Amino acid sequence: MPSYHASTPNERPDHVDAGDYQVEVVDAIETISKGGHEMIELKLKTSAGSYLYDFLVFIPAAFWKIDAFRAATGEVVQPEEDVEITADHVIGRSGTVRLSVEEYNGKKRNKVAAWLVGAAKPAAQPQPARRHDNEPF
Repeated sequence: MPSYHASTPNERPDHVDAGDYQVEVVDAIETISKGGHEMIELKLKTSAGSYLYDFLVFIPAAFWKIDAFRAATGEVVQPEEDVEITADHVIGRSGTVRLSVEEYNGKKRNKVAAWLVGAAKPAAQPQPARRHDNEPF
């Protein structure tokens, strides 16, 4: 039987206010949508500590969203390129999303309104050597 050492309970936010947030893909699974199409279900953690889900459905009408996800998480998207994506390849990716708040079964929750292309944190760049005030230009 599993056991653990109890601590003071802390409430994790169920949702955050609408706005732009940094998110990380903490889990992803390949599944089938209700309509019978291949889909990757993304579990996202916001920079504020809340969790939410988003879905990449592999149908032509939703390819724009997959492209936006890829671009927002730092991938270069080439038009007319054939791309294979697996759930394992998206875990750990991060980017910026615009979240909305909706009510479902009497509880508020977040929904990804948009993946913000070009807003992903850039990769760490080496910093130039600092110039000391007594050195010439």
